[in-house]
Amino acid sequence: MNIVGKWNIAALMTFNEQSSGLEWRTAENIMADENAEDDMKRLLTASYIFKEDGKVLVIMPIPADASKEDVDEILAEGEIKLYDEHTMLLEEKAWKEENGKLFFDTGEKGDVLGEEVSSWKEIKEIEDGIEVETFRLVREM
Repeated sequence: MNIVGKWNIAALMTFNEQSSGLEWRTAENIMADENAEDDMKRLLTASYIFKEDGKVLVIMPIPADASKEDVDEILAEGEIKLYDEHTMLLEEKAWKEENGKLFFDTGEKGDVLGEEVSSWKEIKEIEDGIEVETFRLVREM
């Protein structure tokens, strides 16, 4: 699979309080849910850009209600960078192909029972896109 290109969030793995389990919810469903948190809705506007050089850029539109002063302040703090005049670069990660499988570097560090756990997680191909951690992504057309 050629992963290079821009991918948008189509679904998010969420906790269902009624069943006490995890479930996939579509971005459309969450955006229409009046009870969904604004931060979750804002998160769903992010996109992943997989580049040929093995980099993954996570970008998000600058909120329409953000003033120039707010944006300048956040930029000065170094929390984010601009991708272009309308888009923030939230983070830069990495991806790789190994033995015919695709992997995403989460950057997470840790161990289980003294064994170091790899930060590289497999990218799963699904019917209409890919799964990266708790996101289902579809290629932007």
